[in-house]
Amino acid sequence: MAPYVVAWLVVALAALLLAGLLFRGLRPWGLWRYLVVGLTLAWSLIPYRFDEENFAPAFMVATFRLFFEDGASPRPPLVMLLLVSAGIALAFGLFAGARALWQVGTRRRRRR
Repeated sequence: MAPYVVAWLVVALAALLLAGLLFRGLRPWGLWRYLVVGLTLAWSLIPYRFDEENFAPAFMVATFRLFFEDGASPRPPLVMLLLVSAGIALAFGLFAGARALWQVGTRRRRRR
């Protein structure tokens, strides 16, 4: 197996482990833990092309460009992560709203 594939497997396994630990550790947060886990997985696994043939997690590309590369802008991967985060937050909001409406409807049916 190529080192590139092994590196992505390590990143994916680490992201899944972190997401699992967060999911268990944030149990008192209720529904909000799903948002945290979703954002964690997205920020860990969204690929960004940093040269002509290689991809890396977008947050790592942004970090390296910000601190280690002179003249390289971290803005493009950060904008991409911001848009993905906004999409996840929107999906979470729609899900939480639909769930709240469902619960209100089932409570009304029980009272009758």
